[in-house]
Amino acid sequence: MNDERYQFLFDAWSESRLTQTEATELSTLLRADPAARARFRTDTAFHGQMHAALDELNLDQAAAPEKAVAFPARGRALGIAATLLAVGLTVASLGWMLSARAEHAETRPLGIRDGGFDALKGRLSDGFPSEIFTWGGDPSEVSSVAGHPTALRFLEAAGEPNIPNSPRQSCDVFQVIDLKSVRTELLTSSEAYVELQANIHDARPAHAQPVRFIAKVYVFEGDPASIVGNWPPAADQVLGSGAQFQVTHGGAGWQTLTTRCVLPPTAGFLVVQLGAGSAGRPGQASPKLGAQYADDIRLTLRTRQNKAELAAR
Repeated sequence: MNDERYQFLFDAWSESRLTQTEATELSTLLRADPAARARFRTDTAFHGQMHAALDELNLDQAAAPEKAVAFPARGRALGIAATLLAVGLTVASLGWMLSARAEHAETRPLGIRDGGFDALKGRLSDGFPSEIFTWGGDPSEVSSVAGHPTALRFLEAAGEPNIPNSPRQSCDVFQVIDLKSVRTELLTSSEAYVELQANIHDARPAHAQPVRFIAKVYVFEGDPASIVGNWPPAADQVLGSGAQFQVTHGGAGWQTLTTRCVLPPTAGFLVVQLGAGSAGRPGQASPKLGAQYADDIRLTLRTRQNKAELAAR
């Protein structure tokens, strides 16, 4: 990897100066060079998550004086015990940045299909989805619970399908999201990130054995058809990811998980993962499931463009 050229391409992307030719060059570099991919993930995490924190402040979502920003983390397929890094950013420490930024932010729903599980009936399709914009995964079904006429119910934990005798650690469902409709925004924005929100509920009585919920989004390059039959992915296939976890013991109402992930200009598709399972050490089997639910899954694209760029159009 040519460090000087990489830095030029990254700076051009982060400042929305990336041309179509340079975007192709950056895409080729990230595909061919594992070191470049690792560095790009690190650089975009820092660059994008700082601005994600700013967006929360601008949208009056920072209700507390200190707001923790979670960096992208790896989930079951890439290591359940991965450590989640976080950095505390206060309103005071970011005040000068808020006044200095002269940019235009845009928000739009990103096409997750049937996030309320209203169209599905009964059991979900077994295995990783074979088509985009469909739900599928480990044993689960659409059911009703606690004021939600339709919700996803996690039925039974399973191991990795392509790893014989792997421990049954969690019940996971997935949906593949094609980013073709927003490719122009990704190439022309100074930054872009996706926000995943999911409501979860553990309907067991209080003080039950701990269960861990997960809401995770993976970012990939290329054609979404390439992931079918190739799940879980190799670590160097993933451009980036964001995850939020919640450990529950029953006896509580609905809660919301929120996670974000930077979208590089070369992003081609996403994989959304929802799951419930073991809250213990890697390899520890999941407690009995069946009283764990998820509903109201929402995916939002947030982009930012410099006002100078907008005026020039």
